[in-house]
Amino acid sequence: MKSNCVRIFILPLVIWALSSCASSENTVAVSEETEQFEEETLKVSNGWVQIGNQKFEITFTCYKTKLGETAAMGYGQDLKTNESAEVLIQAFTGKPYVGLLKNGSTIFEASLSEPLDLSVNDFEITAGAISWEKNLDLETKYGEFAGFGSLFVDCKQFENDLLAEKFNN
Repeated sequence: MKSNCVRIFILPLVIWALSSCASSENTVAVSEETEQFEEETLKVSNGWVQIGNQKFEITFTCYKTKLGETAAMGYGQDLKTNESAEVLIQAFTGKPYVGLLKNGSTIFEASLSEPLDLSVNDFEITAGAISWEKNLDLETKYGEFAGFGSLFVDCKQFENDLLAEKFNN
């Protein structure tokens, strides 16, 4: 009889202990997934680039040079096609530049034969009308027309001069 009582009281205790361990592992897995999701949502886009009918949502890091000029680098994707994009914007006086690398292979740049008017107001970089070209030849200044577009960047903060950081390291 003692062995039956032991089985009746011990067996449920063992089952409860095992199920508690199993459920705590599930809790850990769920919380790890939640943390990963929270990290991804923290990297919210703070700008976009449009080329023709393609619009790329981009997460930019903004930089100020020692001369007070602004640059931004960003990574993102076209939400419709999931094509990746890397963007470089240099709002330098007299030498502005905008380039987008799509899927690591196709380079889009602002036309060299059309004016590029980048505006920097406080914490925003904008361009209202960009004539985009791909396969731009620097010698002839001509490329294949890719469409008109624009861009917007909301710089929440500015990092130190990107070139100064690279040369100091």
